[in-house]
Amino acid sequence: MAHTRPARRSMAFAVVALSGITLAVAVMNGSAAAAPPPPVYRDTQHSFAERAADLVSRMTLPEKVQQLHTNNAPAITRLGVQQYTYWSEGQHGLNRLGADAGAGGQGDVDNVHSTSFPVNFAAAMSWDPALTYSETTAISDEARGFLDKSLFGTGQNNIGPDVNDYGDLTYWAPTVNLDRDPRWGRTDEAFGEDPYLVAQMAGAFVNGYQGNKPDGSPMTPYLKVAATVKHYALNNVEDNRLSGDSVTTEADLHQYYLKQFQKLVQDDHAAGLMTSYNAINGTPGAVDTYLVNQLAQRTFGFDGYTTSDCDAIQTAWEPPPGGHLWAAPGWKSSVSGAQVIWTNTATGATIPAAAGAEAYGLRAGTQLNCTGDQATLTNIQAAIGAGILSEGVLDADLVRLFTMRMATGEFDPPAQVGYTKIDKSVIESPAHQDLATKVADNSLVLLKNAAMPGGGPVLPADPAKTAKVVVLGDLANTVTLGGYSGQPTHTVNPVEGIKAALPNASVVFDAAGTSTTATTPAVLSDATKSAVRAADLVLIFAGTDHSSASEGHDRANLGMPGNYGSLIDQVTALGNPRTALALQTVGPVALGDLQAKVPAILFSGYNGQSQGTALADVLFGKQNPDGHLDFTWYSGDAQLPPMQDYGLNAASTGGLGRTYQYFTGAPTYPFGYGLGYSTFRLSNVTADRRSVAPDGTVNVGLDVTNTGPRKGTTVAQLYVASPGAGTGDVPLQRLAGFRKTQPLDPGQTQHVVLPVKVSDLALWDTAHSREAVAPGTYQFRVGSDASTIVARSDVQVTGAAKPKVRTVTVQPESVVYHPGQTFDLAGRNRWLADDTNPAEEPDRDLGIAADKVVEAVNDDQSFVDTSHAAVGYRSSNPAVASVDRNGSVRAIKDGVATITATVNGVSGSAPIVVQGTLTSTVPSILAAAGSGPASATFTNGDTKDVRDLAVSITAPPGWTATPAGPTTYARVPAGGSVTVKWTLSAGADVKPGSYPIGFTAKSSAGSFGSSGGVKVPYPSVEAAYDNTGISNDNAPAAGAFDGSGLNYSAQALAAAGFPPGQTVTAGGIGFTWPRPNVPDNIVAGGQVLPVSGRGALLGFLGSSAFGSTSAPGTIVYSDGSTQGYTLSFADWWAGGASPGTSIAATTPYLNSGPNSARQNQNVHVYLAWAALDPAKTVQYVILPDTASGQAPNAPAAHVFAVGIGPAAQSATVGAAFGNPDSTHGLVVQNGGDGSTTATTAGGLPARTTAAGSSYLYLDLDDGVVPGGGYQATAYVSYFDHGTGGWNLHYDSFADVPNNAYRDSAWVTDTNTDTWKTAVIPLPDAAFSNRENNHADLRLNIGTGEQSIGRVAVTVGGGNVVPISLATAQPDAPVVTQQPQDASAAPATFTAYALGDPAPLVRWQAMAAGGPWADVPDATGTTLTVAQPVEGTQYRAVFTNLAGATTSDAATVHVP
Repeated sequence: MAHTRPARRSMAFAVVALSGITLAVAVMNGSAAAAPPPPVYRDTQHSFAERAADLVSRMTLPEKVQQLHTNNAPAITRLGVQQYTYWSEGQHGLNRLGADAGAGGQGDVDNVHSTSFPVNFAAAMSWDPALTYSETTAISDEARGFLDKSLFGTGQNNIGPDVNDYGDLTYWAPTVNLDRDPRWGRTDEAFGEDPYLVAQMAGAFVNGYQGNKPDGSPMTPYLKVAATVKHYALNNVEDNRLSGDSVTTEADLHQYYLKQFQKLVQDDHAAGLMTSYNAINGTPGAVDTYLVNQLAQRTFGFDGYTTSDCDAIQTAWEPPPGGHLWAAPGWKSSVSGAQVIWTNTATGATIPAAAGAEAYGLRAGTQLNCTGDQATLTNIQAAIGAGILSEGVLDADLVRLFTMRMATGEFDPPAQVGYTKIDKSVIESPAHQDLATKVADNSLVLLKNAAMPGGGPVLPADPAKTAKVVVLGDLANTVTLGGYSGQPTHTVNPVEGIKAALPNASVVFDAAGTSTTATTPAVLSDATKSAVRAADLVLIFAGTDHSSASEGHDRANLGMPGNYGSLIDQVTALGNPRTALALQTVGPVALGDLQAKVPAILFSGYNGQSQGTALADVLFGKQNPDGHLDFTWYSGDAQLPPMQDYGLNAASTGGLGRTYQYFTGAPTYPFGYGLGYSTFRLSNVTADRRSVAPDGTVNVGLDVTNTGPRKGTTVAQLYVASPGAGTGDVPLQRLAGFRKTQPLDPGQTQHVVLPVKVSDLALWDTAHSREAVAPGTYQFRVGSDASTIVARSDVQVTGAAKPKVRTVTVQPESVVYHPGQTFDLAGRNRWLADDTNPAEEPDRDLGIAADKVVEAVNDDQSFVDTSHAAVGYRSSNPAVASVDRNGSVRAIKDGVATITATVNGVSGSAPIVVQGTLTSTVPSILAAAGSGPASATFTNGDTKDVRDLAVSITAPPGWTATPAGPTTYARVPAGGSVTVKWTLSAGADVKPGSYPIGFTAKSSAGSFGSSGGVKVPYPSVEAAYDNTGISNDNAPAAGAFDGSGLNYSAQALAAAGFPPGQTVTAGGIGFTWPRPNVPDNIVAGGQVLPVSGRGALLGFLGSSAFGSTSAPGTIVYSDGSTQGYTLSFADWWAGGASPGTSIAATTPYLNSGPNSARQNQNVHVYLAWAALDPAKTVQYVILPDTASGQAPNAPAAHVFAVGIGPAAQSATVGAAFGNPDSTHGLVVQNGGDGSTTATTAGGLPARTTAAGSSYLYLDLDDGVVPGGGYQATAYVSYFDHGTGGWNLHYDSFADVPNNAYRDSAWVTDTNTDTWKTAVIPLPDAAFSNRENNHADLRLNIGTGEQSIGRVAVTVGGGNVVPISLATAQPDAPVVTQQPQDASAAPATFTAYALGDPAPLVRWQAMAAGGPWADVPDATGTTLTVAQPVEGTQYRAVFTNLAGATTSDAATVHVP
C-alpha cells in the first residue's frame, strides 16, 4: 500500500538574469542540463549585503536559529556554509583561536604562540596612533597567518573543523571602555580615561586590524579581520558586572561615555560591537534598544554585527546576583519555583524569560548570543508565538552577520582575496618581535629623574660606567603580560633585559621576599644590602599582576600591592643615590612618601613580551622615555568617588569630579604627564583665526624645540576650555588634539599644526536632544600635560550651525517578501519599539522613538522630520521590487534588490529578497510504488498581467507525474495566481533515498523554477547502513569509518559493553548494536528510517568524524504530525560529548589501515536523544542532512543505532573524578572559590579543592535537567578520612535566604580510611545555574580536606528529560574480556572490565606453586611479558569505588 506524508512547501528561485541581477536557481531535472548560474550569495557582482540577504533567505528557521550561536554556528552543508566560531580574541596579540579544532572544545585559549605587544593601556601611553596602526597590522597579519592550510592538523590554527574551511576572522577586540576609575579590574585592556585620546588610539587599532587605511577608508573591498569594539557601554565595574546598573545622564552619556564608540563607528568603520553585562539606566546593555539601535545603528550609522558579552542575554533575565531580573515593557518578571517567567500585564499570557530576553536582544540589534544558550528553536518559536518576535527580525539580524562574513572573503574565490596570500611565516616573525620592542620602548613614562649629589640625573645610566647592578623585587624576574594574553615564544623579563644590555656587568637579582599578595615585610639579606650600597645602579621593580586586578575582580583601593612599600623603604634607607624605581602596574598606585624617597621613577603598563628589553633600552639611554600618562594619577582613594557612581562632574561626585576633565583636586601626576632625557620648549602658539563659525575649523600652530642635551621626542597637547567650563556638565577642559614630534636633535625645532573642528567641541543639549556648540570664547590651551599649560589662544565662536544630514538608515520589518506584498518606507517598524523604562530615563526625550523604517539623523544627532525634508526612493532592480515616489515598495518577482532612501542628499539602503513566484508542494515521504499529490503555484506580483504561462514538472527516472488539470494559461491577472496539479508516482523499483522534483514556469515575465524533494524510506534501519566503521582487530577491513582508513575496534567496543549483534542499553534506551566488517552505520544525509513505537525518548548511538556536527532532523508520527529535533555528535576523538549528549562507550584504541592495526587513541560512541510525545506512535525518523557519504577531512555524523526509550519519571547524571574526569551529564565548574585539583585517595583517583578554595562546584546538563522544581538525591562517593565533615549546598527556591543556596544534611567522617557513598536527599531543588560559575550545586568540603571520587544525582519532576546517563550508586567491575592462555614469546594477555566509575587495573602473576604478586608497573588492559616462564599464571584485578573483581587466570604454555 502506498504511504504518503503531508506535503512540504518550498519557495521558488528565478532562473534568468534581469536588469543585471543574477537570480538563484533551485530547479533540478532528471536529464542533463546546462550548468546553472551561481546563486546570488556566490555572485561577486552583487553587494555583500545583497549576497547575505540571499543566503539567509535560503535557510530554514532551525538553521537560522543555530547561526545565532557564537560557539559554534554550525555548518549548513547544503548551502556551503562552514562551521563558524565568532569568539576569538586578540587585544594586544592573539590569545584565543576559537576555531582551532585540534585544540578541542573552543580552541586554544590563552595558549596561542603569537607576538604579544604591550597591553592597550600601556601602548596608548606612546600617544602615537601610527605606531598602534603598525602594531595591529602585525596582529592581523598573524590572524591571517593562522589560516595557513599547512597548519591544519599540525599546529595552532583558526581554520575550523575542516581543512577546506575558509577560517574564522572575527576577533573580540579592542576594549574601549574609558578608564574613568583606576580601580576597574580591566583598566589594562583599555586606552585611558579621555574619549578623544581613546578614539584616536583605538581608531588606529581598528584600522590596522581591519586593513583600513590610517584615515579609516578601505584599502581593499575586504576585511582583513573583523574588529569587535567592546563593551557597549558604561562597563567599568567588575565586582557586580552581571547585575550592576550604570546610572548616567544624557549629557555624560553623549559627551563622554559614547564618544569613542561614535568615532570608531563613523570614522573607522568598526565591523563589530559587543554589548555589555551591565544595565544602563535600568535596561541591560544586550537588550537596550535605545543604545544598540537608536544610538549605535541609527544615530552613529553602525552597519556591522553585534554580539552579546558571554551569557549577557542570560544575565538580562536571571535573578540577582547573577542577573538583572529584567522584563520588557508590558511584561512582568517573576520567579516561579526554579523558573523565571514573563507575564503580560495586559493579557496574562506567559513566556519563559529566556525566550523573552533573546527576542528583545534580537530586536535591539544584538544578533549573536554568546555562547548561545538562549538562542534555541524552542525559545524563538515561543517568542514568535507570543507576538514579541518575527522571523523577519531574525532575518535582518542574520543579514548583518553574514554581510560581515561576506566582507572577510569567506564566500569568494580565495585568489580574489589578497589577504589569503598571508601565510604562517608572519607568526612571531623577527619583524613582529622587533615591533613589539619598539612599541614597548615608546610606552615607558619617566615620572621622576632627580639629580644625584654633585652630578647629573640618575637616568640614563651610562652603560660604560655601570659595572654593578642590583635588581630587586619578584616581578623583575618574570614577564607580566596582562589580561587576554597568549604565550609568546620569545619573552624578555627585566633581569634578562638588563643582563643582555650589560653583558660584562655584574647583575645581582633578589626577589627579597616580595609578591603582590605578601603581607609580611620584604627581606634584604646582608649580602644584598652590601651589593646595594656598592651598586652603580639599583633598580627596585614593583607593580601589580593578575591577582591585583583582572576581569571579574576590581582593585579595592589604590594602595601599593603586597610588600613593595617595605622593599622601597628598606632599599632607599641604604642611601645609594643611584636608585630607580620601575613600576609596571594596571594603573596608578598611591605613592605617598615613597615618591620622595626614590630619586627616579619609570612607569609602564604591562609592557608586552619585550618589556625587559624596553626597560633596559630606557635605563641605559638607548631609548628616550617619551611616553605620557593616559590617565590621572590620583594620590589615593580619598580623591575618588565610589566605583558604582558613574557621575562625572563635581556636583554628582561629592565635589571630587572624575577624570582630568572634571577633577577638582591635585593629582600626584596629571593626565598627559611624562618627562624625558631632554627638555622641550613649546612656543609661538597661534590660532589661525580669532573668530569662527560652529561648522568651521581652528588650526593651532606651535613650535616645539629640543632645548636639552639629548635627541628625543615629546607630545604637543592641545586642550580646549569651553564657555562655562567647570559649571554643570561643561568640563574644565578637554583634549582636542595632540601630535608626537619626530625625533629632534638638541636645538632642533619642529612646527606643529593641530586642526580642531569646532563641531567636535559640541556638548549635549539635553533640552533639545542634540549636540550644540555654545557661542562664546573658547580657550585653546597648549601644554606638555593637562596641568602644565604654556600658552593659550582664545577664539570666539559665533552664530549657530545649520544641521546637516549625516546618517540615513533603512530598516524594514522583513528581509524576505513574496510577490504582491508591499511595505511602506514612510511607515514604522513595530519591532523597533523602545524597550527602556521611562522612570529610569528622567532626562531623555522619549518622544524620539527611532522606530520608522527610514530614519535620518543630523550631524548634531538630532532626528530629521522627513515630512519636511527632500526625500527620494529607488530600487536597484525595479523588475524585482518597485518603489514609488511615496515610498511604497512592491515585491514583484524572484530576485534581490537594494532599496535606497535619500534624505537631503544622504542615502541609506537595505537589501530585500523576493521569493515565491513559483512555489511547489510534493509529498515529503513516498514509498516505492506509492502515489501522492504534487502542485505548483505561480503568483503574479506585478501590477500588469502575465501572458502565456506554461508550467511543467520534471521527475527523476522511474517516476511519473500525471497532470490533474491544465498546465498552461493564456493570462494571469495582476496580483493573481494559478495552481497546477499532478499525481506523482514512484515506480516499484525506486530505491530508498532522496529524489528531486523540479518545476518550471515560463511566461512573458520570464522563467522561474521551484523544487521539492521526496524521500523514499528504507525498509529498516539496517538497510540504510552505508558506511563500514567497525573492524575486527588485525583482520582485513571492509571500509573506513572516517573515509581515510580508521575504524572502531569490534573487540574494544565489545569490552566496553557493546558486543556485536547484541542488544545494548544506554541511558535506559535499548539498541541493537551492529556487527563489524559489514556496513554498520549511516552517514546522516537526510535518510528516512522506519522506527516504530511509543515512548519518552528517541535515542541515537553514533559519533562524528572530522569535527563535531549538529543539524536538524524530523520525527514523523503515525497520525501524520511531525516534530523537529537536533542531532549533535562530537568528533569520535573529542575530549567530551557535545552539550545535551553523553559518552556511551569509550575504547582505548582504534584500528588503522587495511589490516586493522592497533592505534592507541581514545575514541567514543555517543548517546544523543530527543524527547517524544508519549501519546503518539513514531512511524519514521528523518535523519539530519550532514553529508553525502564520509569523505576524508570532511565532517559527517554517523548513526549506528536508533531506539525508543520507555516512559520514565526521573533522570540520573553523574561524574567520576580523576585526571581526566569522566562526565555523564554532570561536570565540575572550576573557578573562584571552587578551584579543584586531581588527587589520589585509597589508591583511587579523586578530586579535592585547591589552595584558597573550599568548594567543588557541579553543573547538571541543562539538556537533561533544565531549571525547574525537582526532588533530587545525590550519591557522593568520598574517602572517609579524619573526623571532619561536609555537606552539599544546592540551588533551591524553597525557604532559602537570597533565593540561592540550601544546605543538605551533614556528613561526618569516621576515619575508616575507606571509600564510602553517602546518599543525600535534595528536596525542592531548582538547578537553575544560579551558583557561582553558573553551577547547580557545590560540595562544601573545605580546603584539601576531603577527597571526592564520584557524584551522581537522580532528579525527578519538573521538566526533567527521563534519561539515565549514570547509575546512582557506583557499579563494581564486571569482567567483559578474560585473558587467554599464551603459547608464544612474547606472551600477551588482555582483559577488560566495565564499571562505574571505570575501574583501574593491575596485573598479578603466580609462578607454579607460588603466591599471587603484583607485576610492577602493569596497570594497562594489556600485559606483555617478553620472556614468559612455562606454567606461570597471570590475572587482572579491577578496582573501583564499589570494590574489586579478579579475572580468570591465564597460563603460559611455551615449548
